[in-house]
Amino acid sequence: PYLTRCMVIQMSHRPAPIICRIFSSALKPQRLQSGCSQAHTPVMAREVIEHLNPRSGQVFLDMTFGAGGHSRALLEVCPDITIFCLDRDPQAMTFAAELSASFKGKVFPVLGKFSDSESLLTRSGCPKGGVDGVVMDLGASSMQFDIPDRGFGLSRDSLLDMRMSASSKSNEPTAADVVNCLTAAQLAHIFKAYGEERFARRIANAIVEHRSALGPIRRTGQLADLIASVVSAVTSSPKSGMKAEADNPQLPCPPPMHVATRVFQALRIFVNDELNELCCGLEIAHTFLKAGGRVAVISFHSLEDRLVKWAFTNSLSSSAAGGLASRLASTSNEAVGSARFQRLLNQLQPQSEVIVNSPTPPPLKTAFWSQINGATVPSQAEVLRNKRSRSAKLRVAEKRDVEAL
Repeated sequence: PYLTRCMVIQMSHRPAPIICRIFSSALKPQRLQSGCSQAHTPVMAREVIEHLNPRSGQVFLDMTFGAGGHSRALLEVCPDITIFCLDRDPQAMTFAAELSASFKGKVFPVLGKFSDSESLLTRSGCPKGGVDGVVMDLGASSMQFDIPDRGFGLSRDSLLDMRMSASSKSNEPTAADVVNCLTAAQLAHIFKAYGEERFARRIANAIVEHRSALGPIRRTGQLADLIASVVSAVTSSPKSGMKAEADNPQLPCPPPMHVATRVFQALRIFVNDELNELCCGLEIAHTFLKAGGRVAVISFHSLEDRLVKWAFTNSLSSSAAGGLASRLASTSNEAVGSARFQRLLNQLQPQSEVIVNSPTPPPLKTAFWSQINGATVPSQAEVLRNKRSRSAKLRVAEKRDVEAL
């Protein structure tokens, strides 16, 4: 029979003082190497551990390994678990190798993105239908923001790149390719759809005018300065901040958001095909989890959160509605350069954008997840300790035993 396990997490087999010491050790910031300037602190690691409740002999899948903060936290709590560490960024594999050396025979690095991961994970020995818990920490990692030449952040001038896969595939377009190749209408579409930027058309027109008069835009500083010259200073007021921050009344008042933040977010999402990859990732999580296994998803903006909420409330299984992610995933693998851009623009509108922009997406016939909790936000103490956590939302769901329904 179908097993409903909306249970209260129990760790009674460990004395309370020991649990506190374990959590304190697991949540210590890890110093990053290879050009990173800040220590990495995993977001909402305590809540992830409480929901996944790792126990000896269990198998976990970290689908967004990054610098390994969540994987390390799980291993510090329970060293006798196995973790498969997936990431599309080759730089992350360096950190995975370091973690593997610390926990010999327990950590298995896997390089690849969500849409390619089923075969990669299977070849690496990850048991399909046998995983106890999955972690997904969405968006760009602290590691990617902190390495200047990756082009993700606004704090330092660098090449306008933003590829999460770094230079592993030379034919993958960069953010500079997007900014310098697409029309004003196409750019405005991207800024509006993926950045929810209200000045999308004005910014797009300014970019095209700059290209014609002064040449291509190659650096983050160029783009940020251009956007700042176009957008009124009122955009950076707290009222115009990310919705995730406004939805969290317990957080301290955030500093004004840079006027280019939404455009940079939109470019990053588009360059890395993040929303389609998220659809694929949720399918992969469902495929590899055992019935009753849990997935913990941390999102950082409303587009991601809406997709995750919709998936947990309805379904993203390939057996439903022809497989949303299956239809979308082919886009990024079939074309590159401007052709890929146009194909994405044509294909996303009737599919993934309908989901993220519709307030009440049509329900599917079979629910493949049991949602454990609604959106959980970080504590005020965590936000004060780690400012990058302030817009985070955690959703947790449990895989249903569909065959028993």
